[in-house]
Amino acid sequence: MSTKRFRLTKASKILIVVLVMALIVGAIFGGVRSGFIKTKSSSGNQKSKNKITLFKTSKTKSSDNGTINLSLDEWVGWKSIIDANGGLTTQPDSIYGKLGINVNLKVINDATQSSNALIKGDLNAAGYTINRTAFLSKKFKEANKNVVMPYITNYSNGGDGIIAKSSIKTVKDLVGAKIGVPEFSEAQTLVCWFVNQSDLSDREKKDIISNLVLFSTADDAAKAFFAGQVDVAATWEPYLTQAKNMTDAHILFSTASSTNLVMDGILFDEDFAKNHSDVVEKFIQGSLEAADMYNKEFDTVRNVMPMFNTASDEDIKSNCSSAKLTTWKDNVDLLNGTAKTIYSDMCKVWMSIGESVNAGLVDTLFDDTYVKNIADNFDSTEVSNTDTMKVTNDNKDDVENTEALLSGSASVTFIKNTAKFSDSAKAAKELDKFIKMAKVLDGAIIEIAGNTDPNPNSDPKDTYNKKLSLQRAETVKKYFTVNGVSADRIVVIGNGSKHPVVKNDTEAHRAMNRRTDVSFKIIER
Repeated sequence: MSTKRFRLTKASKILIVVLVMALIVGAIFGGVRSGFIKTKSSSGNQKSKNKITLFKTSKTKSSDNGTINLSLDEWVGWKSIIDANGGLTTQPDSIYGKLGINVNLKVINDATQSSNALIKGDLNAAGYTINRTAFLSKKFKEANKNVVMPYITNYSNGGDGIIAKSSIKTVKDLVGAKIGVPEFSEAQTLVCWFVNQSDLSDREKKDIISNLVLFSTADDAAKAFFAGQVDVAATWEPYLTQAKNMTDAHILFSTASSTNLVMDGILFDEDFAKNHSDVVEKFIQGSLEAADMYNKEFDTVRNVMPMFNTASDEDIKSNCSSAKLTTWKDNVDLLNGTAKTIYSDMCKVWMSIGESVNAGLVDTLFDDTYVKNIADNFDSTEVSNTDTMKVTNDNKDDVENTEALLSGSASVTFIKNTAKFSDSAKAAKELDKFIKMAKVLDGAIIEIAGNTDPNPNSDPKDTYNKKLSLQRAETVKKYFTVNGVSADRIVVIGNGSKHPVVKNDTEAHRAMNRRTDVSFKIIER
């Protein structure tokens, strides 16, 4: 069973433009049609349900009864919210019921429909990836709808990824390759993000992104890969595992290795959130409290989301592994750091595809006030359990011999014959971009390699230069660790003068060779 994600078709894009224009000029639209889902008979002892309202226009305001009207798509990462609610409507004995709030859930798998409802006021909030929020940002701005994301609910934990032929091992290998992606999807943004973050030339980046082979679904992209029609495919489970088990294919990247690239949050109407901050705070609190129910008690998600109607407990549990829930501490950290980085990066991704976005929204989008107001209810040190690779004596050689998925040169200079930055401010500015990348690729091993230009007094074995280059790499490592990157993710190497990028024939060229290379490696477990 695969998980669902929002996808905007070309027709949906046209619809967005039309509807936004209509909203701006004040045109009056009829309410979104009410829809119904008939749940199927579940396996085992599950009871068949009657009709469930999928979406229904409502003029009920939270100010009247403390109600949040919220839409979610069929993504298992929302399960904690569904569990806290006890179903589509708040049950009296549920976590939300006991907290004294009401949450009306709508299952909407179309981002166009849900965002239109949020703009119109039929919804107070909607669940989106940050990737998707960046895409919708211009639409909200043009409709004069201010939005805020005060809660990051979950990360994709292996649910999204890139599969490739065995010969394709790095982002540089994507040059000239046929790359299949589901159009306007989170999977597409993964490919474009890696391309944009690489040290490929601007022309190479443009060529790759403009020549992507577009498919309607992730299923279609994966099937084209297995049929040999494309060399690479952005997709999700179960196709990632299928590729991993093939002899001539592998997983180039998946969010199991780095979870931050696709994270989900709840986007609120900003006015609603400000006017009903107590309701929003209880909503976040209830969802965080329901985390213990995530890998058990599957009836609620089975009865709410059609794709799970007939799924067994084991099947749903397996899907749960593709999403990792956040903690209170995660939210404080993410809202003040990595979430902003992801939003800005995804704005650049959409612009590279040819879409318009509101990049300035990053300044107001992530508000940690609501999370901080419920601090007394949670452990301020607990973070989500991220099973990431660490550099050990046993695997250090494997790390050094693994090709880097992404790499780049940090142009930091050192005082002659020392490991001290010649200009600390310039060094910090240069290294900070790699720090941000390290926090996004939270499961990647980071290799920091120091390099020098030739020293005329060095011996033939380059002993002096190797020692100096290693010391300089250690200086960069220290900067990484001081800025929040775990030391056990970092391996340092001293290349000495043996890896110049240009000839050492001029002072300018020698300066270019006095550099520090930073590489990000995804290590197979």
